[in-house]
Amino acid sequence: MLRVWRRPRLLRRGNVLASAFSSSSATEAHDADIAEKTATASPKYDHVRKLIVGLGNPGDKFVNTRHNVGFMAVSHFLETYVAKVTGQQLQLQHEASSHGDVTRFRVGFQQNATDKDYVYPIDDLVNRSSKRAKDRTLKEGVPHDEVNVALLLPTTYMNCSGTAVRGFMQTHRWRLKKNPLALNRHDELLVVTDDVSLPFGECRFKAKGGPGGQNGIRDIIKCVGTERFARLRIGVGAPHWFVGGNTGAPAGTAMDKHVLGRFNGDEQEAMPDLLNYTNELLRLYLHRGVAQATTHGNSMDLQRFLKQYGASHKARHQ
Repeated sequence: MLRVWRRPRLLRRGNVLASAFSSSSATEAHDADIAEKTATASPKYDHVRKLIVGLGNPGDKFVNTRHNVGFMAVSHFLETYVAKVTGQQLQLQHEASSHGDVTRFRVGFQQNATDKDYVYPIDDLVNRSSKRAKDRTLKEGVPHDEVNVALLLPTTYMNCSGTAVRGFMQTHRWRLKKNPLALNRHDELLVVTDDVSLPFGECRFKAKGGPGGQNGIRDIIKCVGTERFARLRIGVGAPHWFVGGNTGAPAGTAMDKHVLGRFNGDEQEAMPDLLNYTNELLRLYLHRGVAQATTHGNSMDLQRFLKQYGASHKARHQ
């Protein structure tokens, strides 16, 4: 009589395929071993490196101009938040190979930590990104607890900012992730820039996309070869003739004159609050990632921030 061999039936148990003829006790032991290793494994997004680039033009001629608000936000973040968290007065150092001023540090998430003049309460912007985020923060901390950060201020002038970003990436072997929204170990890039299409005081994260008329972003896209990097756009307002687009714009370089001009009196008075607001947005990005920063940061503006967090936040910066 002809005997037909049949392939053993396979059963899926846990994370392994087990033969129907295999020992159940051996399979259970194997499953338990895998579960234990999975439970003790570190999250896949540990030790992420983040590069924050502030766009602007070098030189005293351009200090406090609208086009330099990226410089201002990143410098303020370094001088206030980073200095008080790390306990060091870090300085930007010129790096010829990166065509810009650079500093690097490691920063940990501060929750309910207090020093002589800075407090991080549990109801700050990072923790309050949602009710679920607040509950999880109280229980588990944040997704990016420890972050390796580099700050870069290009000295190539705005329209050649990509040269500096590419130089830094080549010098420090920076590798951008394919998906800016993914939580993984690949490096992240956030570009902080001005945006005339947003009113003064509004800030918006964007995970990826085209230049939107910003020449610095356009050059970065050209030099790094991808649009897949995050941006923090800081509204500097548009000239009165720009409402509804360029209709009615004067001839010549009127928009250039606007962005290279200095903030008016009311805007200068509000600038400390705006820079404190961008501090919280950058901190939100560092410890929760661009997806959470986009979701929560884009639902707020300077006035709402001051109304919701203003009293405690001003106390921290006085």
